[in-house]
Amino acid sequence: MANNSKFFLKGKKAVSEIEQFEELIRKNPEDDRAYVRLAELYARAGRETKAIETYEKVAVIFEKKGFLNKAKAVLKQALLLSPEHGKINVLLADYDKQSGLVKDAAMRYNTAVNYYVKAGNKMAAINILRKMLELYPGNVNLSMKLANMLIAEGMNHDAEKLLVPLAESLKNSDKVNEYVSVLKLLYTATGNDAEIGKTLVNFYLKKGSYSNALIVLQKLVVDNPDTIEFLEKLAFVFDKLGETQKLIAIYKQIAVVYAKHKNYSDRDEMYRRILELDPNDREALFILNENAKLRDIISDKIQDSTGDLRREDGKDDFVIDIDPNGGNAEKPHKVSVRSAVKEARSFLSYKLFDKAVEKIKSTEGWETSDDAYDVLIEANIEQGKVEDAGELILALIDLKVSEGKIGEARDLMSDAEDMLGSEDVRITSRKQQLSEQENDFTNPESGVEGEVFSGIPNLEQADEEESAASAEAEEEKPVVPEEKISEEVAEEKPQESEKEAVFDESAEPPQERLDELEFYITIEDFVSATQLLEELVEAYPNSSFLKEIKAAIPEKKGE
Repeated sequence: MANNSKFFLKGKKAVSEIEQFEELIRKNPEDDRAYVRLAELYARAGRETKAIETYEKVAVIFEKKGFLNKAKAVLKQALLLSPEHGKINVLLADYDKQSGLVKDAAMRYNTAVNYYVKAGNKMAAINILRKMLELYPGNVNLSMKLANMLIAEGMNHDAEKLLVPLAESLKNSDKVNEYVSVLKLLYTATGNDAEIGKTLVNFYLKKGSYSNALIVLQKLVVDNPDTIEFLEKLAFVFDKLGETQKLIAIYKQIAVVYAKHKNYSDRDEMYRRILELDPNDREALFILNENAKLRDIISDKIQDSTGDLRREDGKDDFVIDIDPNGGNAEKPHKVSVRSAVKEARSFLSYKLFDKAVEKIKSTEGWETSDDAYDVLIEANIEQGKVEDAGELILALIDLKVSEGKIGEARDLMSDAEDMLGSEDVRITSRKQQLSEQENDFTNPESGVEGEVFSGIPNLEQADEEESAASAEAEEEKPVVPEEKISEEVAEEKPQESEKEAVFDESAEPPQERLDELEFYITIEDFVSATQLLEELVEAYPNSSFLKEIKAAIPEKKGE
């Protein structure tokens, strides 16, 4: 039978040699020689998948019979067909491990890890990395690679269990860089544990790596806004980086914390430090009761007409009455909306949302400021108060309508719909109102029904300097032939259509994954960032945002 390429079964039609050996195996499932021959036939016929599966089956048969070298030999034949094959590499690595060939086993396990990562099977890659750690217990690189995958899969507790003993083993060693790298991963795995974060900050400060210390400190302050230790270290970093205005803002935050605990002496010390940086800081002068200094500043500013201490409407931010009997009767100082918005945005940058809201709403006249609404809306969105943010947008729409800015009101309507729903009665009523307003402003000369003005044009006379500048610019403007203009307009049309393309939100990754990517980049863990980015690009191939980010990451190690 072996000498014939075909044979006959009791008068039935001729069958191929593959079918011959398939029949033999059905009759005798333990016939290892038949399996080997069948695998070879599959390979010759170009059926590589079937060939690899058959080699795998006969390897298991050989291993059960105690022929480990034969099992390894047939698996190597399978690898000739597919060198990167995950399952075959794992099986062969297991046999190498039994044979004491640790390096060969590790090499094949690593090949299998890369195979499953590319295939998107992260759990398989994680299980193989666990096998590798059994070969090299406590290996820092392997442990960090496994921890990265565990964190990416949301298995933070498993990552923490792996990293805690590793961090302890490195704590008092001379492997400082490895220790810091493990701490960074552990900080993420534990959900930004304050003690781990503090240890990281101390290392960065000791090395003079103030930018890295700043990244961790900002997270610590967001999670622990009233912790003096973190605030003082953040102030120290801003001082080292030369960020004077941010340093002053942190000093003020420290002063607020001291005031909460009625520690007024330390509060005043903070304000004295502020005056060392900015002798004219109004808040510090006011708190320290430096009334004479305040009056001098206000008088100088008025005389110099700089407007630094004036309200937008021309009134001073501070009004201090002098008691004729010698005492000073101070009226509550007023802060302009512009100043309040600026301070509130500073609060937003440190994610102190409640303080930002309080600052805006305590300022007289904020209801007529677009910027004030922007701050309040952003603060509410960041806190997840979508309903409140939607109501603020509605109030801003009403403001725009009252000012005759119908186009801007209409643009805001889509944001309100996203937050409150298009069927909300408040939305439908304002849509009706906008429709009526648009009809009132229809342009009778346009000749197009429904075309509206986006607002009432400003007809105020420009000053003489602006008019002269415009005339001069018009004289210097080069003359362009009409044909050239037509060509330029034609070239611009496709660009305009591109701008009108609808943003596909479903093509973008979720915000929590982008936050994770940002964290890796900010802590300069580019290996993890690149790995996560590759995963996101594969999962969201149409994301325009990821394409821009990917283009900025170096392709070669060390760049």
